[in-house]
Amino acid sequence: MISIQRGSRWALSLRRGVAAGAAMCALGAAGQAMAADFEPERLKDGVALPADMPRVYVGDFSIGHLNDGRVHVLDGRDGKWAGIVDSGYSGQYTLSPDRKQLYVATTYMTRHTHGERHDMVEIYDADTLRMTGDVELPRKRAQAAYLKGLLRTSHDGNYLFVQNATPATSISVVDLRRKAMLAEVPSAGCWGIYPSSAEALRFSMLCGDGKLATVTLDESGKVAQRAVSTKFFDSGDDPVFVQSEELDGRYHFVTFTGTLHRADLRGPQAVIEQSVSFVPEADRKRGWRPGGYQPLALDAQRKRLMVGMHPKGAEGTHKYPAREIWTLDLASGKRVARHKAPDAIALAMGQSGPRYLYALNGATSQLVGYELPSMRKVFVTEAVGTASLHVEAP
Repeated sequence: MISIQRGSRWALSLRRGVAAGAAMCALGAAGQAMAADFEPERLKDGVALPADMPRVYVGDFSIGHLNDGRVHVLDGRDGKWAGIVDSGYSGQYTLSPDRKQLYVATTYMTRHTHGERHDMVEIYDADTLRMTGDVELPRKRAQAAYLKGLLRTSHDGNYLFVQNATPATSISVVDLRRKAMLAEVPSAGCWGIYPSSAEALRFSMLCGDGKLATVTLDESGKVAQRAVSTKFFDSGDDPVFVQSEELDGRYHFVTFTGTLHRADLRGPQAVIEQSVSFVPEADRKRGWRPGGYQPLALDAQRKRLMVGMHPKGAEGTHKYPAREIWTLDLASGKRVARHKAPDAIALAMGQSGPRYLYALNGATSQLVGYELPSMRKVFVTEAVGTASLHVEAP
């Protein structure tokens, strides 16, 4: 039998240990009671975005990790981040005419950065951002930086047109109703996709000889008719940007030095209707030119075209970010306003929400919202992605 003296250090330690153990038991019992009432938060997939939220889609080219591109979804009212969709390697994206589907054309390798190549069109529900299907494409999709003319739907939303390059050019036609390839249409010497607003299986392309080539397909995907326009630009002296904005079946193209061309692409042959220089002589002498990755935005309500412009332009500056945004009247082709917009490389006009012009800052990857027609700055976001180049605001 061991005798424990009341005043010994060992006895004191023992009493403290018993007290601490009792306290721990009490805390454990309390914790168990709290745990019974605690319900942990669960990660949720496919939560619907607010029905009244106007969407802005920002394409992040992820230049430092190209096989991990992103499409960020923002609230068009205040620029707050709302969701994200994976766009794989150098993916292109576009929306269905009713804005209910998001289409991403992208490339995956079976071993992440190498292995067997698979080109895909992935279909997402725009309200939940969940994938609802996919279609395998020929392994020749153009792996290029975001350009609005490289992935387009037909006017009725039944077909998707995908730009190919091997570097030989062609267009893949996807039947979205069957989720299957319909045809591949050769397009030698031409680039970009401009769907007709009159015929679902008709589209035009920009060609190196300064013309627009128009192809009409039959329901089986075979070429039923092919026609070319008159020459309207010189690809050596004054090329046009691939991006074009469409209004009532007419597409508006802008050249590197500042000429606005309008072409009616509804019929089986493109018709060039107007060509107007919109840079006044005084500004031309200062070298003002269009520039950026997506330098045009259409205000359909006011029939205005916004163009990102930079001074001291020369050959090779066509991707320089804007210093100003010029507003052109589509009827006359003349400039009616100019506003400062530092470092804007991509423009988009909100169509389904507030009448904001969205401008992506190429230096910071921030999205800026401007109220029209005053161009009052409404919001500036944090950086969206790491190398964002493209904006859609359907």
